[in-house]
Amino acid sequence: MTTLSEPTGEAVDAPVVSDRPLVTTGGSNRRRQLIGTLSVLAVLLLAWQFLPQLLETPSYVVPVLSDVLVALFDPVALPRYLEAAGATMTEVGLGLAIGVSLGLVLAVALAQLPTLYGIVFPYIVAIESIPKVAIAPLFVIWFGFGLSSKVVVVVLLAFFPVLVNTIHGLRSVDRDQIDLFRVNGATPMQMRLRLLVPAALPQIFSGLELAVASAMIGAIVAEFVGAQKGLGVLILQAQGRMETPAVFALLIILSALGIGLNVLVRLLRRVVVTWE
Repeated sequence: MTTLSEPTGEAVDAPVVSDRPLVTTGGSNRRRQLIGTLSVLAVLLLAWQFLPQLLETPSYVVPVLSDVLVALFDPVALPRYLEAAGATMTEVGLGLAIGVSLGLVLAVALAQLPTLYGIVFPYIVAIESIPKVAIAPLFVIWFGFGLSSKVVVVVLLAFFPVLVNTIHGLRSVDRDQIDLFRVNGATPMQMRLRLLVPAALPQIFSGLELAVASAMIGAIVAEFVGAQKGLGVLILQAQGRMETPAVFALLIILSALGIGLNVLVRLLRRVVVTWE
């Protein structure tokens, strides 16, 4: 017969709970990332300054960093750079506004109308598959050398990433949540505004980040083909005069503008998509 053992009276140690607050590593990770990024940047800048001299590379091929900085902050050229940057960013801004708006509206329609999606989407893919460098001359012929032809190219490049990512985001919404909204009598507009679009926001912002990068490329490609002003025009002019430091200076300005747009999108994503 099995008997229950009598209590021994020995004290059982309780688990020790520390009253120290948990230490989060998010801040330290960000600091390490920042230090790593700045370290890599410092190494690249030093290499840019000294490697061309050590390798005896001609300045018209790869100029040293100091020559590029002189060209960048040239008091005569800098006003022209700023004016051209303003023209290019106007093209990018207008093209992004139109392309993103069209992509969002069409994505909402196609995501809820499968038949229309099957009919229209192959043609959208076909248009997107055409290299924009190949059709940019047509836009110059149709819309002229002014702002319109550049905006159309930017719209085409910004439209597709937003469209595809938004459709994927809308189609990935949990079916149970959709049924719950329907059971509670939500109208189609309420379902779009309160469920579908909020749930798709992470995908939408991913598409927007791609659209920003594509918009910068589209504006410069369009300016290469034919334009009266813009950073692309200045790059072609500097290339024709073999002013390689000026070309690199303009590329730095383009890179800074692209990074600035990307940072703005990421900040907006943090504000809007608060649950990520």
